[in-house]
Amino acid sequence: PPTIITHPTSQWTTVSMSITLNCEGTGRGSITYYWETRNNSGGQWMSINNSNTRRLVVRNLQESQQYRCVVSNEAGGTRSNVATVTILRITMQPNGAATVIALQDVTLTCSASVDDVTYSWHRVSGSVPSISR
Repeated sequence: PPTIITHPTSQWTTVSMSITLNCEGTGRGSITYYWETRNNSGGQWMSINNSNTRRLVVRNLQESQQYRCVVSNEAGGTRSNVATVTILRITMQPNGAATVIALQDVTLTCSASVDDVTYSWHRVSGSVPSISR
């Protein structure tokens, strides 16, 4: 069977965005590809129609999913590592009605469903003078 030299990697994105997963195999003869998916809570793997390429573009994502690539030749098939695509969701919005008095501190809180995310704060007009995270 072929050997997978590039496995798809896990990543996160936001609702309705697209992601690209890559997979590459090597071996004797003609190499073919197809992709499978399942929801993040497990369940049965399902083939993705028209996914016979090394690169899979998934558009308009709505839910977190798992993906893997199956690489085959005349000697058999090999499954890639599982790549988890996580949908980033804001789990706590900052309070938009905060009244700020000049020279006083204000605390705004925001959190997301993904741990390794960077937050960037902006206000409607002007710059944010000082931020602590």
